[in-house]
Amino acid sequence: MRKPSRLMPGDTIGIISPSWGGAGLFPHRVAQGIAAIEALGYRARTASHALNHSGYVSDTPEHRAADIHELFVDPAVKMVLSAIGGDHACHLLPLLDFDLIAQNPKILMGFSDSTVLNVAVWQKAGLVTFNGPALLTDFAEYPRMLEYTREAFLRVVTRAEAPGELRPAETWTEEFLAWETRLDQTRPRAMLPSAGWTWLKEGQAQGRLLGGCLESLQHLRGTPYWPDWRGAIFFFETSEEKPEPETVDSMLMDYENMGVFEQINGMLVGRPMLYNDAEKQALRDVILERTRRYDFPVITDMDFGHTAPQMTLPLGCLAEIDTDQQRVAILESAVIE
Repeated sequence: MRKPSRLMPGDTIGIISPSWGGAGLFPHRVAQGIAAIEALGYRARTASHALNHSGYVSDTPEHRAADIHELFVDPAVKMVLSAIGGDHACHLLPLLDFDLIAQNPKILMGFSDSTVLNVAVWQKAGLVTFNGPALLTDFAEYPRMLEYTREAFLRVVTRAEAPGELRPAETWTEEFLAWETRLDQTRPRAMLPSAGWTWLKEGQAQGRLLGGCLESLQHLRGTPYWPDWRGAIFFFETSEEKPEPETVDSMLMDYENMGVFEQINGMLVGRPMLYNDAEKQALRDVILERTRRYDFPVITDMDFGHTAPQMTLPLGCLAEIDTDQQRVAILESAVIE
């Protein structure tokens, strides 16, 4: 296992658009996100093709892969940050030089479709990667990055020590203020009080964090980039496309049929976006049904994924679940000095 160096004041964060070309379509979000990076004391650099957009992607697969290589070999860049997700990071997998990435370990962060890169790089390069905030969604929050997201990000990537116990956010939002009309620049998003996490199944477990967006993980099944689940704590969340509980049921049944649930030690589930209360309960019922044959602990409605704020979860790092103590903790550092 390889760990990247911790992010230090003055370091450069490189920006990629590995899937959708949102950075090219919404320059005001790019500017807001870069301002947030600079306010934290870092520099920002956009990769050569990161601000492009071409149909439903940002650029050709070759150019998008070249951007990743460009930033990983640049000694000034200490972190590679996805601008946003999409649905086509899978284009890049045959083009990526995983040896080059392994030889130049850096923080690689994003969520949603960036799950494809996070998991593939972990599996093929052995590099700890990070399910966490993206430029256009989280860093570009108006008028500033949400405190929970910011503090969770900094705690994981700037300290060469175990991040320790994770805590629920006090408030959350799934409101979308239109970027096209710049409504997103007129007021902060409305926040709702959080009821906390749901401790769905009892138990204690330790294991290495592994997962991401459930729909994006589908791209990896049956490929050389599908990860080794043995002893993992599987975390997943659903996207703004809102797969219905019965759709999630079918996906999780696939995992059960593939033997994944026989291998993992625990399960963490992010707060689903755009679900009403009845749908949230239906999702919990689905998860209980799919995991009833197994004795690992399960926690749902957690603060990661497509709602905000969100925590930063390092893939490959040892974590612990103890439902008796209502405790979830990351037990080892994700970065080194």
